[in-house]
Amino acid sequence: MSAALRQPMFHLQPDHFLETTDGQNWLTGAVDDLIEDTLYIDSTRVVDQVSQLEDKIATHVTDKYNEGHDYDGALGQVLRNVLAGDIDKANAALRLLITKDEVLAMAEELVRQLAQVYADSLEDDHE
Repeated sequence: MSAALRQPMFHLQPDHFLETTDGQNWLTGAVDDLIEDTLYIDSTRVVDQVSQLEDKIATHVTDKYNEGHDYDGALGQVLRNVLAGDIDKANAALRLLITKDEVLAMAEELVRQLAQVYADSLEDDHE
């Protein structure tokens, strides 16, 4: 768990957590944690947003494929290389279909919805 997730936020006004420096630091760490499937809020692993992120990524890749943007057969390369155990080549092929920035943006959209829940859990811990 990132250090930003352990820093207390006392006396926050509702829905203003992300406007604080600590909120922005939490957001950055939480986005990475969501992508890595290691995000916890109030000692509970976040699973719904992980599933939603996986769906968004899959939809994005299949949409690009269906729109004819499968550069050099990238999707087939991903699958073949995963089956062959060559994760580095699979990763390179996947980057032709989706960028890390696109995944980060998808994850941030999902994590923003959890920010106030996280801030409220900190308040509950210190009341």
